[in-house]
Amino acid sequence: MNIARNTVILILGLLLGACGEKDVSVSSDDVENFPAKELTVIVPYSPGGGVDTTIRMLASVAPNYLNDNKIVVRNMPGGGGVIGQTAGAQADADGYNLLAFSSSVTSNPFTKNASYNHLSFGLIGMYGYDPEVLIVPAGSPHNSIEDFIEAGKVKKITISTSGHSTSHHIASLVLSEKTGVDFTYLHNKGAAEQIQQILGDHVDATMMGISEASEYIKNGSLKSLGIMTAERDASFPNLPTFIEQDIDIEWGAFRGLAVPASTPAGIQQKLAEAFSGIIQDPENAERMAIAGYPISYRSPEEFRKYVVSVVENLEQILPSLKAQ
Repeated sequence: MNIARNTVILILGLLLGACGEKDVSVSSDDVENFPAKELTVIVPYSPGGGVDTTIRMLASVAPNYLNDNKIVVRNMPGGGGVIGQTAGAQADADGYNLLAFSSSVTSNPFTKNASYNHLSFGLIGMYGYDPEVLIVPAGSPHNSIEDFIEAGKVKKITISTSGHSTSHHIASLVLSEKTGVDFTYLHNKGAAEQIQQILGDHVDATMMGISEASEYIKNGSLKSLGIMTAERDASFPNLPTFIEQDIDIEWGAFRGLAVPASTPAGIQQKLAEAFSGIIQDPENAERMAIAGYPISYRSPEEFRKYVVSVVENLEQILPSLKAQ
């Protein structure tokens, strides 16, 4: 099944690429002078979350790499990302309309009535990888994942996520599958709502990216029971991994940028070159590191390979993803 799917993915990818390479309506002057006006990046979540915050950080240095043109951020929350992602896939393919392309672009087509999939987009570059952490209120009686799981065997635990089929939801499902403990899920529109819910003790726990939770962990207003990485995070040396607590899970949310797949190849290349500079700009890298969003850059080709691997992994947990 995977071999057949991979073949289809490869063929469709080549066809989409071929369409882009025609550049029928774009002259060499258009490509050379691109961009000639401001760019819009659709963020399919509410303001305040990790995707929104990091896109705005990129926007602050972007004019230096975009012929002095600015990036305008357009928040389009709803449907766990589907509303904004649909708009991104259907936007004018002129290079001036981009999507903040995150993990849910790969999972939403499996679980929702999405008119797009990952092949609907030309990938410009990945800039971030945010491992998942399990967060509980500061006053929670749970001090380890073992405590948490044992409690879940007695009483059903409520976990909030940033939306159905997002990376946070999937990480929770993987944890459920690994431990045999079922959770009640509360899905919402973004990290800001998750933080409000957990700070107000409205849920037992929340699953989110380490960058979104970092300041709350550091100031003690929330506590984390584990991080889904192979090794401990250098910024949180006292935070144990799931693996060292005998639960073999590595999972995280990725963040990048994309355009409609039919965007001319020459324009995509110009965008890729510009965003390579924007993402790795020293000022941007320092600012992101301070805020807890370390740069994890991948080129369009590397990003595409990674996205395909994520889709293949999602196929393995599809039954439980559809059920919850």
